[in-house]
Amino acid sequence: MYDYFDEAIGKDNLNINNGIVHSEPFRPLAGKNRYYIEEFNLGDISYEGQIYSSVNLKYDILQDQVIYKQNGSSENLPINLITEKVDYFFIKNKKFVNLKEESIKFPSTIKGIYEETYIGDNVSLYIKHSKEKVKSLQADIIYYNFIYKISYILKYNNYFYKVETEKDFKKIFPNYKKEINSIYSTDRKLERSNKPQFMENLTKQINGLLKKSSN
Repeated sequence: MYDYFDEAIGKDNLNINNGIVHSEPFRPLAGKNRYYIEEFNLGDISYEGQIYSSVNLKYDILQDQVIYKQNGSSENLPINLITEKVDYFFIKNKKFVNLKEESIKFPSTIKGIYEETYIGDNVSLYIKHSKEKVKSLQADIIYYNFIYKISYILKYNNYFYKVETEKDFKKIFPNYKKEINSIYSTDRKLERSNKPQFMENLTKQINGLLKKSSN
């Protein structure tokens, strides 16, 4: 239905086509880039409450900016979408949400777009993907290295917490210190090799503990 609607009014007339042409002002080092995934990928996006399916999307995690490129001609220029109008989008089956209201309520904790990793009945986990820009001078030419960073936000009782360590979780859930300690002891190897997966597993288990205690 969404595709039929887009075709009916004409793709050039869609609101998603209104934006600033994307540019690349920073010369990157070889193999480095400022994006979540460097190339465009087909995904779905909700923009101003309108869903656009199977469109070319790229996520600039340096600027926290979603980039859209109209399907078809290679001459179509990529466009920086207005971040405030982005509701959510999918890239490679990963859902990213723009936590607009939360950014206003918790400005020191929440900023912009997050990967919605796990949504539970009692507790949820969000991941912030970002990159830091660092100058690199080579043969009198300025290049830029982009250092990937990741941080974690936990939602519990309608409040958001930055979480990184075992201590952070125990502070939020003091009644489950023993269980949290056991999870960390059991999955220490996974924490080192794949921390996003470890954090998701930990959040799921805490959600299960909270759900069990409420029954």
